[in-house]
Amino acid sequence: MGELLPSDRGEVLKHVFNQYDRHGKGELSPLEVQNLHGDIRMGGISYPQVLASMKYVCGSLDCCTLEELHDLLQEMDRRYFLVQDLRWEFSLLDREHKDTITEHQAMWMVQAMHGKNFSKRKWASFLQLRAVPGSPLAFPEIEVLLCNVKSSLDVLQEREEEERERRERLEHERLRQEEERRERERLERLKDEERRRKEEAKQRLEEDARRKMMEEEEERRHRQQELEEEERRREEQRLLELEERGREEEERRRQEELEKYKDAEKIVNETELEEADILERLRVVREKLQTETDGRKRVELQEEEQRLLRLLRDLKHKRIRYKLKVAIKERDRYKLEYSVNEFKTEKVEDVDMDLEKAERLLREITSRDNLRRAVSRREIEELEKAIATIKRNGLEVQLARELIEANVILTRLRKIQRIRSEILELKQSTVAEIRSYQKPPPVVHTVMTATFLILGHKEKETKDWKTVQALVGKTGKDGLKRRCLECDASKIPMETARRARQLLEKQELDEVRDVSAGAATFYVFTFAMVEECFDIDERGPLPDEETNPTSGPSPGEKAGKAGRQRVDPTKMTIQRSRQVVTNSGTAAVATELRNKTPTRKK
Repeated sequence: MGELLPSDRGEVLKHVFNQYDRHGKGELSPLEVQNLHGDIRMGGISYPQVLASMKYVCGSLDCCTLEELHDLLQEMDRRYFLVQDLRWEFSLLDREHKDTITEHQAMWMVQAMHGKNFSKRKWASFLQLRAVPGSPLAFPEIEVLLCNVKSSLDVLQEREEEERERRERLEHERLRQEEERRERERLERLKDEERRRKEEAKQRLEEDARRKMMEEEEERRHRQQELEEEERRREEQRLLELEERGREEEERRRQEELEKYKDAEKIVNETELEEADILERLRVVREKLQTETDGRKRVELQEEEQRLLRLLRDLKHKRIRYKLKVAIKERDRYKLEYSVNEFKTEKVEDVDMDLEKAERLLREITSRDNLRRAVSRREIEELEKAIATIKRNGLEVQLARELIEANVILTRLRKIQRIRSEILELKQSTVAEIRSYQKPPPVVHTVMTATFLILGHKEKETKDWKTVQALVGKTGKDGLKRRCLECDASKIPMETARRARQLLEKQELDEVRDVSAGAATFYVFTFAMVEECFDIDERGPLPDEETNPTSGPSPGEKAGKAGRQRVDPTKMTIQRSRQVVTNSGTAAVATELRNKTPTRKK
């Protein structure tokens, strides 16, 4: 059949319209339209879909005129075929075959259909109007929503509705905020008045408590310092008494050693010559043994060889014993280490108990060197460890003078550490108090000038209080507290330390404390660092083992042996070999002696 002409199509529609308009009212109801479309398309569409189609096409929701029938049928056809496709997609989502899907899946389908025209507000309204919100959805519930197409009028109305709701929310929020602001201001005024009264009362209490606490802290610190000073004086007195007794004992012992070991060097040299002579005789016997064929004479030569070897071993042990005596007499650390090691390696019998004496003397010298190194480095932990080692080894008498000096330095270092702890515990409000001065008291300005002097600033920088305020207000690695904790007295120039002491000597600690507790803490810190700087300058850098390897004798012998140089045991071996060569005239004997003598490893 060919396509109907417009005039024919109008006749057909009129004929169909009249067939279903049984009452002749000139309009069709939704049910009549549904029956009409059901006769055209198998199954037709649901009644809600018919109403939605009439709402979209017709001017009235309960009737359709002849002029609207064609457009209405087209809209119903669109929904009919669309429903077929959507049912298939719905079945794909319905994996459990319950003819329902979740609300999330349904929203996804609606959003996929409507695209950018999807309205979350309408979807939320749809979910709220459900009989059982949250339950799974069947296809009939959402088929109309899926098939609906927004017109420009719907979009415009929706936007106007959203804008109206937004303005209402904003106005409601503005009124609420305004009410809250007024209420907040009223409460703030009440709180401010109450806070002001409480702060005034609190300040009075804090001022009284701070004054009382400072007095108690000062009294406690004073008592602690007195106890520490008394303890230090008692310890110093005890060490002086020990030193006095030790000096007498040391002098007596030294005289005994000098008398006992006065011929030790001579005996060592004689023993070396005898060793060289025995080696020469041993070489001759071995040469004869290689050429001798008579059995009796070979036996005699072998017995002579064994006798010479025993004699050589005895001489070697004798030489090692007397070398140890020489090392004890000279009190040289490196000779002692070499001789003790040789004594133990050769398993020499300790007849005169010299090994024990040498080891005790070596511990004394090593402990003295460690204590000097700790004093030079000025580290509390290392100093305490060195002092504890001396006490544990029972060397307080021998090292009494060094212990007195170390205890003085340890007391000063502990004081500096305690002051640094006080700086670390300073509240930020205390530091802010110093910075808050617009015209600071002269005593505060002077103390902070001295503090920043030892921290590396020029005095002219600190004359302007605004510069000092900026320096006090810095944080991080440039913060005042951190810089004080990292301050090293050994790196402060003496000229700076003298100027800082001149500034601080004009003030008294009590005077500073009455003006500012924070400034008083920096006063004590700066004064302690200046004292440490002067002490380092007076004592000078004490030599440690690396810079002065010669371990000096006891304090009473230091002057007599100040010029003694370190003796390398390896050079001792070479000199002894040369002496043997000179006396024996045989290079082979010197070579054998050099091979038998252990040398110190570098």
